[in-house]
Amino acid sequence: MFELAHRLPEADVTVMTTVAPSANDAGLRVIRLASSRAGRLAWLAHLTWRTFITCIVHRPDVIVCGHVITAPAAILPTWVLRVPFVTFAYAWEVRLTRARRLTRFLLRQSAMVLAISRFTEMAVQACGVPAERIRILHPGVSHERFAAARKPQRSPGRMILTVSRLNERYKGHDMVIRALPLVRAKCPDIRYVVAGEGQLRPYLTQLAASIGVDDIVQFAGEVSDEVVIELMQACDLVVQISRESADGGAEGFGIVCLEAAAASKPVVAGRSGGLTDAVIDGVTGLLVDPNDLEAIADAILTILLNPDLGSRLGRAGQARVANEFTWDHMAQRARSIFREVLAQRT
Repeated sequence: MFELAHRLPEADVTVMTTVAPSANDAGLRVIRLASSRAGRLAWLAHLTWRTFITCIVHRPDVIVCGHVITAPAAILPTWVLRVPFVTFAYAWEVRLTRARRLTRFLLRQSAMVLAISRFTEMAVQACGVPAERIRILHPGVSHERFAAARKPQRSPGRMILTVSRLNERYKGHDMVIRALPLVRAKCPDIRYVVAGEGQLRPYLTQLAASIGVDDIVQFAGEVSDEVVIELMQACDLVVQISRESADGGAEGFGIVCLEAAAASKPVVAGRSGGLTDAVIDGVTGLLVDPNDLEAIADAILTILLNPDLGSRLGRAGQARVANEFTWDHMAQRARSIFREVLAQRT
């Protein structure tokens, strides 16, 4: 949201957030809610009150909810002050069965729902939101940071990389680990680096040991953005084998795939969720059945054993990011959508 807010210089923007102060605050009116430490309901009540008061004082043209979880705060200004709101939709929160009734209500109240992929667009439609009130708004990436990064000294062997938190099984770390024996049989110098932390790490560590690949799996833990860039530059291939799970879990888009492309790295991704928007099969990477171990291993080997192919996919991905997926592109599209919402209001 900060990246978008900074790219709306013609607008008077107020940002409400729970995060700590940072350099992203420059040039913005930022309101931080201290009650965020008191639990979700207290935070939401505080957010609702501050949103309503801010709307009375500043009379905004539109409220932008960065997640459906914040949308309840926009209901009162919409009903009382006639201030429309738009809601960003990702994937899991739309598909989650546990809070589906509330989610459907909030999405239907939105003047426009901004889906980050075609997959998310279909999930929002399944919640009863008319197609004419849904717009696809792909996320952006700071492509210049990845493209201009200094190339680190390469370690011996070949490296595949996953950047993802380790809290959701649908992310597919387990499938990559299970495919490693097949990959190592033809590429013995392979290493698999997992950047991210979470509750599944003990399980994944045990899984790697149980199938005899713990010596080539490295859990890097939670890393900074700078280290992510270094890992992207050091790897040969980025893998994101997410799948769609029965509880609603799915990859809404796969921004890591864009970051890999920005670093001119090829991607192997699961043919699921919004990953089919993030990766063009055979052009910027390879899409595979995320539940097929042989297909996963074959795709990884196809790129690792054909460096020219990997370079071609990486260059095509980098060009696509520069031409379609910068934050400036995203902000330009958002402006158009906001103008559309305002036009409907008059």
